[in-house]
Amino acid sequence: MNRPRGKLPALSTAALALAVLVVAAWLGWPHLRFWWLFESLGKNEQGYPEYRHRQTGIVMVRLPGGTFWMGAQKEDPSGPNYDPDALENEGPVHEVTLSPFLVGKCEVTQAEWQRVMGDNPSEFKAADQPVEAVTWDYCQQFCEKTGLKLPTEAQWEYACRAGSSAPCSGTGRLDDTGWYQLNSGVTTNPVGQKTPNGFGLHDLLGNVQEWCETKWPAPYEAHKGEADNDSQDSYARVVRGGSFFSMNLGLRCACRFSLLTHVPQDDTGFRIVASPFDSGQ
Repeated sequence: MNRPRGKLPALSTAALALAVLVVAAWLGWPHLRFWWLFESLGKNEQGYPEYRHRQTGIVMVRLPGGTFWMGAQKEDPSGPNYDPDALENEGPVHEVTLSPFLVGKCEVTQAEWQRVMGDNPSEFKAADQPVEAVTWDYCQQFCEKTGLKLPTEAQWEYACRAGSSAPCSGTGRLDDTGWYQLNSGVTTNPVGQKTPNGFGLHDLLGNVQEWCETKWPAPYEAHKGEADNDSQDSYARVVRGGSFFSMNLGLRCACRFSLLTHVPQDDTGFRIVASPFDSGQ
């Protein structure tokens, strides 16, 4: 039987052209890459777009970015971010500009962690509670496997404030927005049960304190936004938000502490961020 000449070369050329288009789309069109990695869930009740990271199942909220006042001060009641309980390391108050970014709607849960890492180091075990007892170093392994990142300290505070200059965002009442020593039962609780803030984010104050990418110590006014100062080596990193074990003074938008990167604590977990059109993979 005689085969039609030119058919196979034509098919090979078409397949090669298709492969080139696919590679070009993956490398040159970040928005297509984004849609491959994230599923759109529409807008939340606060009006911000939500996405599900396909690999982990983590739901993330797209924040618009912009300029905000970071930190707190107690010297001038008419000035930005006045807080009578502000500590010295929470100032000076300074302006920071951020690009849009995605941030976890809740803290990373034990189920989400186990799906990626295959273990569960948490002290208070429950699939829908935040993973804890994870070191900063171990969180980096999670990020490497997923292409996600820890937030810089500036991103964390921007997400926590959600446009508010008050010491406690959301309703302003800790019992509404966070699990802390007086209402937690001195244990972690399922994520997403408390009232969300203005961005639709849960548990930024309380439940578990959250690792940031930012090193410690660092001049507080040196924050540069999404780049921050996270490229330098440090044995300690910033933690934010307070935990189920904290009293109310530790659950304020500007309150900041540090931990050694290799030391696990059962009140310390994390949430993740990503660029809107770049998963980092």
